Amino acid sequence: MDFSKLSANQQLTVGAAAAMVIISFFPWFGISGLVSFSAWDSGFPAVIGTVLVIAAGVILVMEGMDKAPVDAPAEIAFYLAAGGAGLVLIRLIFTWGAPRRFGLFLGLIAAAVAAYGAYQNRLDNS
Repeated sequence: MDFSKLSANQQLTVGAAAAMVIISFFPWFGISGLVSFSAWDSGFPAVIGTVLVIAAGVILVMEGMDKAPVDAPAEIAFYLAAGGAGLVLIRLIFTWGAPRRFGLFLGLIAAAVAAYGAYQNRLDNS
């Protein structure tokens, strides 16, 4: 894969999605030293939000390889990234008293960056 084929906005989205893969294994909730939960253990909004952001990055990488799985990859990537960021934000807001850890905040930043990059890419392609 030649990443020089991707625009700057696509690279931003793909980079944020790649960061989201790593961040998803950081502790998102828990008590220091006792128990912690990653994105994969933090409930439906965290899991689905993480998967949506990663899917947005995958679609843009496939577009860069000229193997886009959909007709409008910029549109779909934007909706996936925005939906993922929204779900991660919902998980941040509705924590039900669980102590938040740094992974949740990093995940929200990565999801927001992916959504921003996908939005700018959508504007470039319209």
